[in-house]
Amino acid sequence: MKEQEKIHYKQLEVGYELPCINYKLKHSMINAYLKAVKEDDKLYRDSKLAPPMAVAAYAMNAISDSVFLPPGIIYTHGEIEFLSRVKAGDVISCCSRVSQKLNRGDVHFMTLDFSIFNQNREAVIKGKTGFILPEKSD
Repeated sequence: MKEQEKIHYKQLEVGYELPCINYKLKHSMINAYLKAVKEDDKLYRDSKLAPPMAVAAYAMNAISDSVFLPPGIIYTHGEIEFLSRVKAGDVISCCSRVSQKLNRGDVHFMTLDFSIFNQNREAVIKGKTGFILPEKSD
């Protein structure tokens, strides 16, 4: 997503739904994740099965591509529930919405709820993630 298409986090209000983001989970993406986390389990290496955290990580990356977040962001909390298996070749849809936003002077707190679906619109992961967003001059 181009930088100018991103929405600035200051524009987000509670209830705002970010555009759903779709992508195909390629085998190369799974392999890159396995290499990055140094996972050598045959379950993932020898099958098309995707590690649940790989799916969540790619989805969070997709979400962050749609919002302008300032340097110095701090991850504060998260909650992830894995509902179903995901395989290489699945088309993933990640939808998210702002569930909480609090401004305290130069510090902003924000929580996003997200749901991840497969190509059959079956929920495979749901969760939430929270951030502290420091005020920076843009």
